[in-house]
Amino acid sequence: MTTPLSATPAQLIDAYSQGPAVLRDALAGMDGEALRARPIKGKMSSLEVLCHIVDSDQFMCDRVKRTIATSRPLLMGIESASYPSPLSYHERDPGLDLRLLSVQREQLAADLSRLAPDAWERTAVHSEAGTQTLHEIFHHAVEHLEEHVFAILAKRAALGL
Repeated sequence: MTTPLSATPAQLIDAYSQGPAVLRDALAGMDGEALRARPIKGKMSSLEVLCHIVDSDQFMCDRVKRTIATSRPLLMGIESASYPSPLSYHERDPGLDLRLLSVQREQLAADLSRLAPDAWERTAVHSEAGTQTLHEIFHHAVEHLEEHVFAILAKRAALGL
């Protein structure tokens, strides 16, 4: 399920668009107790992973749009590890988060599908990773969800689901 960096923009857009369904399938059948469980010591619960993906995707959408619309923007790294408690991730509605992810990805995918081919080479400077192309930034958004889906599947297995 991992999308290679060599994927074409169309392949990346397709994988990005399918992300919410892939995530929904990974969470299917998990009740509130299973979503909040931490079956792997030191790791987030599946609900926390979902919330992390959704919050991170908002940053990634902004990074992609600023890279398209501005000249070499500065993209700041985020400290998302500190979000779960202050944002009460275990109190969030997973359905709402999944809807938000679907809508924001649908909107960004539509924008990206209209880009000229040379736009994918536009660059930004990430505070931690240095200069990156739009293609690399967007690939990271696709890969981020995919990697966290594997983590949810490991939690399901640990719970015997």
